[in-house]
Amino acid sequence: MMNGSFFDDLIHWIDTHIENRLNLDMVADRAGYSKWHLQRMFKEHTGHALGEYIRTKKLEKSACRLTHSDEPILAVAISMGFDSQQSFNRSFKRQYGMAPGTWRRNASPSQTMH
Repeated sequence: MMNGSFFDDLIHWIDTHIENRLNLDMVADRAGYSKWHLQRMFKEHTGHALGEYIRTKKLEKSACRLTHSDEPILAVAISMGFDSQQSFNRSFKRQYGMAPGTWRRNASPSQTMH
């Protein structure tokens, strides 16, 4: 079994590459394990599903970009690796309880999420 520094390094790599079109296959390639094995180990070590961790981080970064830029919502969604604005809207609303457009209208720059 791997030690915590493997996961600390992997989480740091995910966090610093979150604005790339990051997916489970890319993370597994980086880690050197099959995605199935890596997902199992990640969940055991962190208590979180790897896919859910990546999605949460992408949504946090998206919320920050919506707060601090005038970038179109579709551009944010596509650049963060969502297949469509609809899937982005659904995921965003599930995490934050409101649609991205509502978030942008209600957000103040002090709501920084990194």
